[in-house]
Amino acid sequence: MYIKINTTINLNSGISVPSGSVVTIAEGYASIKDLKDGLIPSQIATLIYASESAYTQGLQPLQGVADFNPVFQAELTEENYKTESAESLLINAVVGELGKVYGAEYIEVK
Repeated sequence: MYIKINTTINLNSGISVPSGSVVTIAEGYASIKDLKDGLIPSQIATLIYASESAYTQGLQPLQGVADFNPVFQAELTEENYKTESAESLLINAVVGELGKVYGAEYIEVK
């Protein structure tokens, strides 16, 4: 599974990448010991590719994304942590964070 951003993203260099960028999960960390009020703090590192073909061909990920930090700080719910797969849990957390930046209508899970 991966996440597709169906709108333009901006790089620190001033260049814009057309709609269709792909975001993948590189790694995720959930700090279970810091559970508070049913929420688990987490950190999710992602890789961003210019397009689906760049991702599937194994090209280098983009560097210097201006619109968001590719390392997300999110809170996972204790209930979801207990019932969802790790992949779904992390994907859903990143989808939620990207939705805050671009709008949920521009974020797609494939």
